[in-house]
Amino acid sequence: MNSRASFPGFPLFDTADLIHEQADLALYPDLQKALGSLPIPQQAALDDFHIALKFLAKYSDVSGTFNRFRSEIQRFLNYTWQIAKRSLAQADSDLVSSYFTFLKTPPKPWISCGIYAGFVSKNGQRRFNPQWRPLALRSKDPKAPYSMTQASLNASRTALQTFFKYLLLHDFLRRNPLLDVRKRDRNAKPNMNSDKDENVRRLTDWQWSYLLETLTDLASKDARYERHLFVIVTMKSLFLRVSELAPRPVDRGQLRTPTFGDFRRIIINGESYWVYSVFGKGDKTRQVTLPDAYMDYLKRWRNHLQLTSPLPVPGETTPILPSKKGNAIGKRQVQRIYEQAMVATADRMEKEGFQDEAKQILAIRSETHYLRHTGASQAIEAGADIRHISEELGHANATFTESVYVNSEQARRRTEGRRRLV
Repeated sequence: MNSRASFPGFPLFDTADLIHEQADLALYPDLQKALGSLPIPQQAALDDFHIALKFLAKYSDVSGTFNRFRSEIQRFLNYTWQIAKRSLAQADSDLVSSYFTFLKTPPKPWISCGIYAGFVSKNGQRRFNPQWRPLALRSKDPKAPYSMTQASLNASRTALQTFFKYLLLHDFLRRNPLLDVRKRDRNAKPNMNSDKDENVRRLTDWQWSYLLETLTDLASKDARYERHLFVIVTMKSLFLRVSELAPRPVDRGQLRTPTFGDFRRIIINGESYWVYSVFGKGDKTRQVTLPDAYMDYLKRWRNHLQLTSPLPVPGETTPILPSKKGNAIGKRQVQRIYEQAMVATADRMEKEGFQDEAKQILAIRSETHYLRHTGASQAIEAGADIRHISEELGHANATFTESVYVNSEQARRRTEGRRRLV
């Protein structure tokens, strides 16, 4: 299973930090030789390799997405060259359909027991790692059968869709081969024990509008609700977790407190943007772009706090959510603010005759992630680039973001089904 003779393919692309230098094949003698021995014209193989290399280099600064796309492109090119005996420029819907069928039941020589790097360093060169395979068995039992999940197939489709769009943009393909691939060819083997749609835990557009309207009205009548309005809008609009609005421990027991200094104005190509630096999960920092529509809420909150300027200034140390004593409120208090906002919204729903909807809101009154999921889902559904949203969410890769937040096919299906006549 691990002998190279039984596996005809080979790794193609190195790590993200080396991808920009890989165009020089002199450092990759094994790869150079393998590209010249394929059952397609050598120039076609080199063209395929270099266009794919340029595509992957675009994602080298986003490690999770780069690794996922690299795995998929390597796998697809190995199949296209070795099994279909075609070049990338000859890809069509028949090729892609047969590729998805291949992924569901791949030959054993294409599967490794564990994940291995494609290249290893030896005498100043990058050589093939003989243990590398395009597919990996995640089970600790080497005799366990390999199976491709629907989530993995969806991730493969997403990667190929993005790749094909790039090839179309650069006139490498004339038509997207995925357009005519039947959905059943992209589906995993049926699981008779499962009949559940993937469910994103988010508010409906109506629920969000109702929540926002309720808090805006309450804050206009009672200043105590200004904090509720700001917290809810900020968590939803900037895709924040509760812990990302409260002080959290960092190195040596020190606390990092979110301050207005975390809001910064930047200039890109002469255009002004505002960003918020988040110290998030895994002690990683990310930047979230502030929507223009959010700026009025930020100004409103600062005006309520009686701060001297409408917008934050560099180095400002005032906590974003100050307590009565002047320091910052904690995670539990932020959680409580969310719960109070949801209860207030449910009370209004019940008074206005929406009893069922009120019960739904009360049922999730402690689940703050609904705001983060709602903001991300609405942004993607409105046409935002899923890669950009993935970065602002702090996800390792865009395919994970799609699997959690996007299900447009299900949305269309349910909408069309609801419109059927009896």
